[in-house]
Amino acid sequence: MSSPRTTHWAALEQILCYLKGAPGRGILYHNHGHSRIECFSDADWAGSKIDRRSTTGYCVFVGGNLVSWKSKKQNVVSRSSAESEYRAMAQSTCELIWIHQLLSEIGLDTSLPMKLWCDNQVAVHIASNPVLHERTKHIEVDCHFIHEKIQQNLISTNHVKTGELLADFFTKALSSPRIDYICNKMGMINIYARS
Repeated sequence: MSSPRTTHWAALEQILCYLKGAPGRGILYHNHGHSRIECFSDADWAGSKIDRRSTTGYCVFVGGNLVSWKSKKQNVVSRSSAESEYRAMAQSTCELIWIHQLLSEIGLDTSLPMKLWCDNQVAVHIASNPVLHERTKHIEVDCHFIHEKIQQNLISTNHVKTGELLADFFTKALSSPRIDYICNKMGMINIYARS
């Protein structure tokens, strides 16, 4: 807002065109017969051409229904893709813990551990390996945080193929078929679509 450019205006026009073309889109919630909490986490390493900061994106499902999502530029520049993914995993873990506590306070039982899905095998390995390597000391706080939640059996980290990672939606520009695929997986429907 402080220094808008023509590229910002073009992005706004694209968003408005999307919204105009999909007035009946929404999320439909179903009873999937379980109360598992799952999160898909992603980051685009050095995606910003201005300051080379990465963007964190995640989406959280409770009982198979999308309940929370976020896309935000990271506060610091990451020195590797694993570091940017790991920062995204730490942020996602905070959201998982918050949702679990909220559901517990209102009396809903959820199964533990909550699943945290990521497409970066190095980040998943760092999370599951209790030995901190010298190369990861600059992300040591995030490492300790995630290790602690894994040891408490609150979360489990899992690898997912990039093609199945739903959080891609929040970090990268995608093709129209890919957007449709992810929207379908998230439970989005168009009430005006023909049956």
